[in-house]
Amino acid sequence: MINIRNVTIKNFMSVGNVTQAVRFDDAGLTLVLGNNVDLGGDGSRNGTGKTTIINALSYALYGNALTNIRKDNLINKTNNKGMLVTVDFDVNGTEYRIERGRKPNIFKFVVNNHDFHDDATDESQGVGRLSQQEIEKLLGMSHDMFKHIVCLNTYTEPFLSMRPNDQRAIIEQLLGITMLSEKATVLKDQMKETKDSIKEEEYRIKGVEEANLTIAKSIKDLERRRRVWEEKKVNDTIAFEQAIAELEHLDINTELSAHAELVTHSSKISQQSQLQALLKSIEADDKKTR
Repeated sequence: MINIRNVTIKNFMSVGNVTQAVRFDDAGLTLVLGNNVDLGGDGSRNGTGKTTIINALSYALYGNALTNIRKDNLINKTNNKGMLVTVDFDVNGTEYRIERGRKPNIFKFVVNNHDFHDDATDESQGVGRLSQQEIEKLLGMSHDMFKHIVCLNTYTEPFLSMRPNDQRAIIEQLLGITMLSEKATVLKDQMKETKDSIKEEEYRIKGVEEANLTIAKSIKDLERRRRVWEEKKVNDTIAFEQAIAELEHLDINTELSAHAELVTHSSKISQQSQLQALLKSIEADDKKTR
């Protein structure tokens, strides 16, 4: 069970440089009233800082006010620095303290008087991601749930005006079944990753199939070239065998003698051609002289 003991405020919204504190553990019910003396003390309850208290509690626990106001605009306009909000609470006997501030930026999460170490702290924003996760885990509710269940103010969008998805988120948090949506989200992401993996695998398989078709064509072409080479080898072998057989039956001396006669015959034909050409030349000259 969460027991908020007190909240202290300094230079936050309408609260100035004098630290203001509100205790919640003195009685079973705390009633906050206001009297706006700036308006002459006529009993007006507006503008007295009542909403500042719940805004400070929201800022201390979640790092945000009830509305979307910029964090720097939460600093008191008169002093414009030294904003600090502290909240003390306990959960099941364990004491916790949260300190948040700006100008300078401050963020401390103390558990039983020991700082909660958070290596992910962003000092420029006064926020620690791991610490904030631990805080919301302790509180057992998100900031939206805090605004709708704890604050009940006019700044928060009414439940019936919210979008269906936002309404479902609030209902799931109330019923403690947010894990189902988280698992559904995880499952959706896993399905998307699986679909992407399947698509990548299909592309890979298609690429392998195309490569296999190219290889099959290459193998088919190689087989065709092998058959052509084997047929040529067989034909060449037969031709060589026939040539060898013919050479085995040749008479070398006869072939040499025939070759010599062929050379002599060729020489005589050449001489005959030369003599015929010379004879034609003489006849032509004789005709010219007549």
